[in-house]
Amino acid sequence: MPDKQTLSQVPSVRYLDLLSRAVAHVGEHLDAVLDNDTLARHAALSPYHFHRLFRAHFGTTVAGYVTWRRLQRACELLARPDAAVLDVALSVGYESAQALAKAMRRELDTTPTAVRAGSTPQWQRLFERRAGGVPLAGDSSPPSQAVLKPRLIELSERRVLTATGHGMHHGRMARAARETAAELWAALEQAGLAQRVIRSIGILPDEPEHPEDPHARILVGVDFDDELAPSIALHGSLAWRPLAGGRYAVFTHIGPYDDLHRAWGSAYGQWLPATGYALRDVPPFEHYVNDPRALPPEQWRTDLHLPLM
Repeated sequence: MPDKQTLSQVPSVRYLDLLSRAVAHVGEHLDAVLDNDTLARHAALSPYHFHRLFRAHFGTTVAGYVTWRRLQRACELLARPDAAVLDVALSVGYESAQALAKAMRRELDTTPTAVRAGSTPQWQRLFERRAGGVPLAGDSSPPSQAVLKPRLIELSERRVLTATGHGMHHGRMARAARETAAELWAALEQAGLAQRVIRSIGILPDEPEHPEDPHARILVGVDFDDELAPSIALHGSLAWRPLAGGRYAVFTHIGPYDDLHRAWGSAYGQWLPATGYALRDVPPFEHYVNDPRALPPEQWRTDLHLPLM
């Protein structure tokens, strides 16, 4: 049933202030563990949402920002002739001189020796690998009307059958999504359950470390026409998982799935800071409303579900 609560009746959050806590922690602890969960705790934000908020506000991933700060400080220290490369590496969170050198070659196309000799690192290269065209908080370009005006709904908790895929390719999860959906639907067809599916969903729970991160996950799932979960043999990556109930803001995106990251970016970077809604500690999810096999990509409809307090 649609929810009648208005924006003035919900908790208000200043997301930039919370994200600034994490940014300050990075600058003060470059030699420590600085992963998504650690920084989310320092920002007092859910790890499910922290990396999406961070990217929407700062234009890069959490891992990309941490890498930039570490390499920036390393280059400053390497300018000192008495600074040993190993000491520099350890002081900014790398376990060896070799690990620092590898990161500098990968991210900046340079080496510690070259920096010492006065070479200018290619900082733009680092950010371009992770930006991904996500609209930023404060972006003057208007988001779509669907993003500006989501609908508020209440969902009951459900159990969904999911398959899990891994691996980004050129900063996208499209390949893993296709392979995972194929695994799930093959199992449904074999069990005679395909006709009972009422909703297909996708969940991306992780903060990718880089555009080719082999460990980033995507969960593709289905919901059925009965509250009682049907019987199906679980094999491969198949598993039953809860889909959290509660309040959601639902943003409708019409178009190719490759553009969904922009819709999420508008939701997290423009709509959410403007309204101040507080987020629940459960993952957002995508509902793929129509069948992509039956329609051209420009007509694909996806409802993005953002969980609210």
